[in-house]
Amino acid sequence: MQQFYSDLINWVSAIDLSQTTSLLKHRYSASPKGRKPRDPADLLRSLLLMHKLQVVSIDDWVYKLRTLPVYAILSGFIKDDTPGVGTFYDFFRRLWLSEGAHKTGRNKRPLRKPREKGKKNEKLDPRNPKITDKLVARVLRSAGSIHYASKEHDLLQRLFQSQFVLPSATIGLLGDTNALSVIGDGSAVETGARSFGKFLCDCRKGGNWKCGCKRQFSDPDANWGWDSYREKYYFGRTLYVFCAADSPHDLPIYLRYFRASQHDSVSWICGYQELRHWYPHWKFGEAILDSAHDSLPIYTMLEHDDVCTIIDLNLRRWSKLVQDDFTIGKDGVPICPIGRKMVHWGKLAKTHRRKWRCPAKCGNWICETPCSPSKYGRTFYTSTSDNPRLFPRIRRDSKEWRIRYAKRTAVERCNKRQKIDYKLENSKGRSSRHWTIRTTLIAMCQHADAWFEVTKKNKQIFAVKEWLEAASAA
Repeated sequence: MQQFYSDLINWVSAIDLSQTTSLLKHRYSASPKGRKPRDPADLLRSLLLMHKLQVVSIDDWVYKLRTLPVYAILSGFIKDDTPGVGTFYDFFRRLWLSEGAHKTGRNKRPLRKPREKGKKNEKLDPRNPKITDKLVARVLRSAGSIHYASKEHDLLQRLFQSQFVLPSATIGLLGDTNALSVIGDGSAVETGARSFGKFLCDCRKGGNWKCGCKRQFSDPDANWGWDSYREKYYFGRTLYVFCAADSPHDLPIYLRYFRASQHDSVSWICGYQELRHWYPHWKFGEAILDSAHDSLPIYTMLEHDDVCTIIDLNLRRWSKLVQDDFTIGKDGVPICPIGRKMVHWGKLAKTHRRKWRCPAKCGNWICETPCSPSKYGRTFYTSTSDNPRLFPRIRRDSKEWRIRYAKRTAVERCNKRQKIDYKLENSKGRSSRHWTIRTTLIAMCQHADAWFEVTKKNKQIFAVKEWLEAASAA
């Protein structure tokens, strides 16, 4: 028991929330006439402690604060003066920069569950195949400037950025921010609301149970999406996570909810621009993505920003490329007319232009049908600027590419921590405000966990007795 509270005390002590009050100052009245509001830093610390202890309900957490004084003290409250349920919900409204908990109106026509299904671990293709081309063309037209419209979660992101992400970057937990390697991936999150909605019409009295009239939904922002891992359709949202690939603790740096029906390639384009807006002083050097992002416009956009792409090929979109009498293989290696792979013979680092030589001239065998009379043999050149999808900066058939792509599992471990360790979906929330706040708080806890591990590694842990003496002295 003493060890449990010792770890909890050290975990809370590593979190610095001193900027919370100033960041939330504009959300409180300058001259309150009623009861003095509670310190927002204490409320935020209490919510972080609640998620750390895997308490899902605010009602249950308020009960624990009043029955276990140690939790109240760790939160920053006086043991006999803890906030009620309404105080926490009022704090949620202050964190959300919108009057309502939803982004859209509650009354709308019902959405039909799609019938088309995908294969195991294969996501469905986007409804509009040209959507990525249009979005990237719009991004490239902006000529370096990022258009960002204010959103409801901006204040949450500002708290997360200033008090968790930037401190983690300062102590080196995210890797080199001058050449940051970033991973992006979407994850299905089911809502606690039903997909049927509440009937507002009288069509059922006439025997029509499948009318298209408007209904009232408790979570109007949710819709149908395909979960490729569980091989089923779900009603909810897509949580798109940007994670630092070189982080030893798989730390998230930006989280964003999109519609469940939105394809990951579209989510990446939108989220990547928002990521650049929030971290303008960072330089992104590498993007590691799965085959759902295998779209030529994404390669073009990242090459425009001088970002190295490590993206798995989507074989469903593969079509043979023939240049002269050479065929380009799936790994980007040219294949000579007799079906032999050409031999890589170096590259120009600045232009990423590669030279390939005849396999017969580089090996110990004789080609019966040589395609060049030269003693040096025939050569072939590929360049990333010609086709960044087929000829990336790092060759797909190289060991370096496999090592770098293996780091993509960091974002899956990050999602696992959100969903399983912190029980994200157990809350059964029914609003965009609920899911965004809960997810951001869990991401904050992930950074706090990493700080605690660093503290233990450096042997800077103090015992419960030492903490009590320091607290009483203060």
